Amino acid sequence: TLKIALSLASNLGDPSGDVSVTHTAEGMVSKSEANSLRQLINDSQSFPSELRVPHSSLESGTAASQVLVMGPDDFIVAVVSSLNRPFGSGIVTPSGILLNSQMLAFSWQNKTMNHSISRPQNLPEPWKRPRSFLLPTIVRPSQGMCGTYLCLGADNGDRALSSIVQV
Repeated sequence: TLKIALSLASNLGDPSGDVSVTHTAEGMVSKSEANSLRQLINDSQSFPSELRVPHSSLESGTAASQVLVMGPDDFIVAVVSSLNRPFGSGIVTPSGILLNSQMLAFSWQNKTMNHSISRPQNLPEPWKRPRSFLLPTIVRPSQGMCGTYLCLGADNGDRALSSIVQV
């Protein structure tokens, strides 16, 4: 299931100006697509080899932090932030803010990191936002239902999804 999800996510990027990203995202949440993808899941055998999941170029490491808070009024906030590597870009603003190296989250056409596959949906362009696997997550009961609230985050690149699902 996670391999399928990561395979689909590899086709995501900044939706502004790229209709294919919007179509991919819409397909990922459609019930008909879910029904057809469900047919690929089998408890007795592994994911088909022809549906290889590309390794993401998103770096992971100790350069991320998260704040997860739930107040007495049941308002929940989950925020994950990343510099993308220790000391980010190495640039500090005059006010003392360390800037991130978010350019590392883009795919690069002539240079791949960690044996990743370059994806056109995530190539750097002016004003484009890179894909990110920072996953602040809030799980709550349905409206009007009692139950357990859960607030968690993950910041481990393309392994973040499996971390959230396992918790």
